Amino acid sequence: MVDQRKRPRILGTAIAVALVGVVAVAVYSGGSVPGFGPAESGSPSPPDTSADASLDGQDGMGDSAGESTASGIPSDAFAATVNYVHDGDTLYLDNGSAELKVRLIGIDTPELDSRQNPNAGECYGEEAREILRDFLPESTLVWALEDREPEDRYGRSLLYLYLDDGTFVNLAMIELGAATSLKIGLNDRYWPTLRDAQDDTQTAGLGMWGRC
Repeated sequence: MVDQRKRPRILGTAIAVALVGVVAVAVYSGGSVPGFGPAESGSPSPPDTSADASLDGQDGMGDSAGESTASGIPSDAFAATVNYVHDGDTLYLDNGSAELKVRLIGIDTPELDSRQNPNAGECYGEEAREILRDFLPESTLVWALEDREPEDRYGRSLLYLYLDDGTFVNLAMIELGAATSLKIGLNDRYWPTLRDAQDDTQTAGLGMWGRC
């Protein structure tokens, strides 16, 4: 027979044991118990840095000249801005320290009239110039790439040009029928690509191939 004086103590102990059991079950299952706060896991979750990470490299310039987030731009290209487009394959660039007179590698466009030869303009010469100007308005950021020979005999810089969105300007001029492919000296980094593009464009009769 239980001593009536001990009954409150026994009852209190039973309640305490039951309560501990409820808390333990709740914590194990990842839940919570009113008054005890949320259950915590054994290790903290890492901070969410996805928002910060998404800001990296969004300026399209990279950490140094020649790097860009735009796909298709070679890592060894350098940044420059357009000063003036003279004709379909010749222009002036500012590389930050000097103005460069540039001859686009791998292409050739029809000649324009000149003061020396006012009637020497060739078919599609003006159209080619306007197409290049559409690609390269003044102050446009471009990425310039040299090949095996950095200059021609006239002192012009021989370059491939890319827009910040990855457009390969030399190739685009051929694909639009505004230029023919031309291997200049030892510069052959993209020669097969440019040559094959002319074959396709000529077959399709685009640009000059459908007019001249």
